[in-house]
Amino acid sequence: MSVKLDAIIFGATGFTGQIVVEKAPEVLESLTWGIAGRNKSKLENVLRKASQATGKDLSAVPIILADVEDRKSIEEMAKKCKIVINCCGPYRFFGEVVVKACIEAGTHHVDISGEPQYIDGMQVKYHELAQEKHAYVISACGFDSIPAEMGVVHAERNFPGTVNSCEMFWENMLDYRDKDSKAVLHAGTWESAIHAMANYRELRRLHHALEHEKLPDLRPKLKYCPFIRKVQFLDRYFFAIHSGDRDVVMNTQRLRYVDNQKRPVQFENYIGFNSFWTTLVTQMILLFTAIMAQIPCMQRILIKNPKFFTRGLMSHEGPVAANRATQKFQMTFRTKGWAEGQPFTEEPKQELLTRLSATDPFYGMTSVSILAAAKIILKENDKMPKNGGVISPGYAFANTGLIEELSRLKDGLKFEVLKLER
Repeated sequence: MSVKLDAIIFGATGFTGQIVVEKAPEVLESLTWGIAGRNKSKLENVLRKASQATGKDLSAVPIILADVEDRKSIEEMAKKCKIVINCCGPYRFFGEVVVKACIEAGTHHVDISGEPQYIDGMQVKYHELAQEKHAYVISACGFDSIPAEMGVVHAERNFPGTVNSCEMFWENMLDYRDKDSKAVLHAGTWESAIHAMANYRELRRLHHALEHEKLPDLRPKLKYCPFIRKVQFLDRYFFAIHSGDRDVVMNTQRLRYVDNQKRPVQFENYIGFNSFWTTLVTQMILLFTAIMAQIPCMQRILIKNPKFFTRGLMSHEGPVAANRATQKFQMTFRTKGWAEGQPFTEEPKQELLTRLSATDPFYGMTSVSILAAAKIILKENDKMPKNGGVISPGYAFANTGLIEELSRLKDGLKFEVLKLER
C-alpha cells in the first residue's frame, strides 16, 4: 500500500467494531479507510455484512492483518494510516501496544475506552512523547465520555457568563422488543468494568502523577451528594457515580487550567430511575459488585457470568438489533454560574438547563462518535490544541465542530437548551 489511508478501523471483527464499520461510509464520507484485525476471512465477512446493511459495495475496502500479540504487525498498521480507530478491548490488556505504535509512527489514535486506569496510564506514560510526535491520542470517544464531555462544552457555549459548576443527570429508557433477550451491553464492557473495579487503587497513583499542578480552590464549592435523592425538576431518584465520566471531565478541566489558565468547571454526575427502590437496588448491586471484584476468584466468576450477575442486561451475545433500536438515554445538565458583569464575590445567580439525548447510545451513537472524532482530527486539526498529546475529548474538541457533526448524523446526539434562569 503506497499511499497512506486516512483511517484504519482496528478490531473490526469485534461486536462494536462491526457496527463501527457499518457506520463508516456515512461518517467518513470522502475519506479513505480500511479495516484491520487478526483473521482475513472474518474481516472479509465483516465487509460483506456491512455492505448488506448499508446497501454500499465495500468489497474494495482495504484489509490489513494486525494482531496485538505481534508488535511488528501493529507497527506496520500504524504506518499505513493517519489515524487508527481502535475498537480492540479490553484496552487494559490490548491498548498500550497500539497507542505506542501510533505515537512512534506519528499517527493519531482514538478509542472508546471507559477504563480509567488505561486512560490515565497512557497519559502518564506517553503524553510528552505524543506531543513530540505531534500525535493526538484521545480515549473515551464513545458513550464514555463524549455525551458528558460535549454536554459540558455545549452548556458553556450557551451560558452567558462564567460557569462555576455543572451537574449531569443521566436517565436510560429501555423497551425490549425482543422479549427473549434483555441484553443492553456486550460482555466485553462488563469485563472492562470488573477489571477497573478490581484495580481502583491504581487510580490514586495515576491521579497523583497527573496532578502535578494544584487546581485553584474554587468557591462556592459544588456540593456532592453521596445519598439517593429525588431531583424535583426531573421527578426521578438519582445517586452519584463518582468516577467514569466525572474522571474524564475533570481531566479536561485540569488540562485547560494548566495549559490555558481557564477557570475549571466543578462537575458531578448522577444516574436516575423512576422509583426509589430501583435506584437503591441498583446502587447496592454496584457496591456489591465492586466489593466482590476485589477477590481474585470472584473476579473470574464475575467475568465468566455477566448474564447472571446483571440479570441479563449484559451477555456474551450482546444486545439484538431490535432492542438496540429502542434503547434511549438523556442527560440533563444543570449549570450554575455568574452572569456577565456579576462580581465573583457574590453567590452565582444564573442557572442554565440543557439536555443531550440519543437512541442506541451504547453502540450506534458510540460508533458514530468515534468515527466523527477521527474525522474532526483529520479535517479540523487547526482548531485543536496545537501540540498533540494524550488528551481528553472535551479538551481536544472544545473549539471544533464535533457538536455540529454529531447533531447531523443519524445515530448522533441531539443537543437542546431548555431554560435559562437569571
